[in-house]
Amino acid sequence: MALVVFLIVFVGVVLVHELGHYVFAKIFDVQVLEFAIGFGPALWKKRGKETTFRINAFPFGGYVKLAGENPYEEGEWEEGKGFYDKPAYQRLLIALAGPVFSILAGYFLFILIVNIWGVNFSGVSQVVPDSPAQRAGLMKGDLILKVNGEYVFDPSVISRIIRRGEEIELTVLREGERKVLRITPHLIPAEVDLLLSSATGTVEGDFVSIEGIENPKPEDLKDLLKSRIEIVFSKSSLEGVLEDFGYVPERYAIGFVFSGLSPVFRKDVGPFEKGDRMISVDGMGIDGWLDFIRVGRYVSMKRDEAYVEILGRKVDWWSYGAGEEVKVVIERGGRRKTLVVKREDLERIISDPASFEPEVKPYKPKNLVERLEVSVARCNWILILTWDTIFRRGFFRSVASGEVAGPVGIAKMVGVATELGMDSVLSFVAILTINLGLFNLLPLPALDGGRIVFALVEMITRKKLDPKIEAMIHTIGFMILMGLLVYLTFIDIGRLVP
Repeated sequence: MALVVFLIVFVGVVLVHELGHYVFAKIFDVQVLEFAIGFGPALWKKRGKETTFRINAFPFGGYVKLAGENPYEEGEWEEGKGFYDKPAYQRLLIALAGPVFSILAGYFLFILIVNIWGVNFSGVSQVVPDSPAQRAGLMKGDLILKVNGEYVFDPSVISRIIRRGEEIELTVLREGERKVLRITPHLIPAEVDLLLSSATGTVEGDFVSIEGIENPKPEDLKDLLKSRIEIVFSKSSLEGVLEDFGYVPERYAIGFVFSGLSPVFRKDVGPFEKGDRMISVDGMGIDGWLDFIRVGRYVSMKRDEAYVEILGRKVDWWSYGAGEEVKVVIERGGRRKTLVVKREDLERIISDPASFEPEVKPYKPKNLVERLEVSVARCNWILILTWDTIFRRGFFRSVASGEVAGPVGIAKMVGVATELGMDSVLSFVAILTINLGLFNLLPLPALDGGRIVFALVEMITRKKLDPKIEAMIHTIGFMILMGLLVYLTFIDIGRLVP
């Protein structure tokens, strides 16, 4: 099923893009020889009045073949209807139409999604007692719509704004009403998370040192990896082999946890039924997303492994791993029930996000004007994020971090979106088509951006480049793009292999 949805998504995204080229070629009376989805040999084709429509064997792209676009190919078409017979500004608009159609399709889809299902904003799962957030009136269940008057859809963006240390203005939605809160962040100490194997001992009191180091830095912890260490606390100590660590430097915060998944099952899975709520696992209560994360960590560890979260001198949380079986208390139909589940089964269930309901529901604006405003703001944010990924962070760095994926990675994401529902699939399609449009605007040979650059140069210099030279450049660029596609495919497969 996921493969079918993937093919429909990919074909749909490519179809819209190529339709832009096709429509503008027709507007400027350029003969379209072929309109194709995919590359390689044709699986299906139909001859129209002057265009052959094709579906090819490899659906990873598509093309509109214009008369005279490749001067190395011979063919017959009406005089004056060739691509290079047209002035530069028309060729520019034909090339630009594909990316514009792709981006506009994304905006259209998000308007549709927001009107039918609403849009996801960051929610508040838990508020730290006696924190700036609590003192300002932020509450569990609040939905954060705006930060400093601007719609914000990504928790990481909110975190970056908070970490500036300046007073911020949050516009939150609470029980259908908007409230504006002004909060000044405070500085919190560095956070260190440690995973130990073959662990012995216990954790009591405040943190003192790791192997005599009172304020460990990432470089200190890296030197200690795979070696047996002692963590000293004011009332006890814990020993074990340091398998992994996390480090977050001193930073500004306001004291709340973003929402994530709730412990409510959205489908039948294993011994659990749709609508069941997990109350606790081996006595560990689940009151929010952070508790849920910690339970997931608990069942992912073996009995002799231990995990410790240290904030400054305070131990936020610690635990040994679960046994072979765990006791899960659930609420079903208003009654509590205890289930005994294998640790590895619960780990597998918890690691599947499609098994659980989100903590907060999508927000559906009440009036049409606000829906349009939110939809446009959402798409603008995706454009900015895509631009940031491709240009500021660097393409290959983004590939390495998993922010850029090839066909295999996209297929996997479509599979996850399919399990989450039609709104998730359409949201993914909207994001994908916006990304495709913006990527094609890159000023590289074989991409629409490359053709736009050649047309602009001609318009500025009033000198026409030899079409054969331009075609050769685009051919080389196409070969590089195909190599990049192969590279991305291998990276995607590598991510799928344990």
